Amino acid sequence: MAKDPGPLVQRLVLGAELRDLREAAGLTSDDVASHLGWYRSKVSKIETGEGKLSDKDIEVLLTLYGAHERAGDKVHRLAVEARRKLPAARVTDWAKKYVSLEESASEIKMFFPDVIPGLLHTSAYAHECLSASVMVPSVEVDEIASARERRSGKLFDSDPPQVWAVMGEEAIQRRVGNPEIHRGQLEHIRQLADLDNVTIQLIPTSMGTHPGMGLMFTLLHIDAADATIAYIENLTSADYFSGSQHVRAYSLVFDRLRVAALSDRESLRLIDRQIRELGEE
Repeated sequence: MAKDPGPLVQRLVLGAELRDLREAAGLTSDDVASHLGWYRSKVSKIETGEGKLSDKDIEVLLTLYGAHERAGDKVHRLAVEARRKLPAARVTDWAKKYVSLEESASEIKMFFPDVIPGLLHTSAYAHECLSASVMVPSVEVDEIASARERRSGKLFDSDPPQVWAVMGEEAIQRRVGNPEIHRGQLEHIRQLADLDNVTIQLIPTSMGTHPGMGLMFTLLHIDAADATIAYIENLTSADYFSGSQHVRAYSLVFDRLRVAALSDRESLRLIDRQIRELGEE
């Protein structure tokens, strides 16, 4: 059975489908807004999957675009799928949307300067990180930590996403938990790095300045929606950018970080050295 992409992704696919119909009709976003008396931002939000669509909105758009019956049926079907409610993931409230998008992503590019990304966590390492958080209730730490480790399991699937993780050297050096927990986390990363679909690179502290200073972000590409989303998480909230200007900027930074970082082989040698040193304690 094919994996359910979930309503968030269906909303992105719906937006892409409506954008294609608009362009096929030779209309710009301004044309649509003018014809329907909408704000231009409403058209943009619909096409990027950020805005909600009523049945009336769909009908007026299909009529304006002169969509044939088959295209109309597809749009209506996607709209129904996009309105579904699914059980919430065991994550902090503002990250629930991210986990749904991550689950459907075909490519995941992450830059974390001083901490290991959650997708790569063991449950023990995640437990230590979550226990130090001021935003995660202590009664939820165990469940959320286990959920993080389960998320990394998809990297071993038969059709896994391509993952590129660029981290600062501090991410592997900073002691989280006791030596056994920290070493177990690094060994887990080492195991993931042996997969064909996972690439790990480190930026050594000796490098000095680099294009990602002060940043931490993830780029998610979703084939089904032909969309790339930049995700930036803060202490109490998260931002999602799908506009081409934002995505281009973060993609450019990530490409430059990959060039600035050590090669994957050199990075793994650093991780291996850290594992050995922890084993000697």
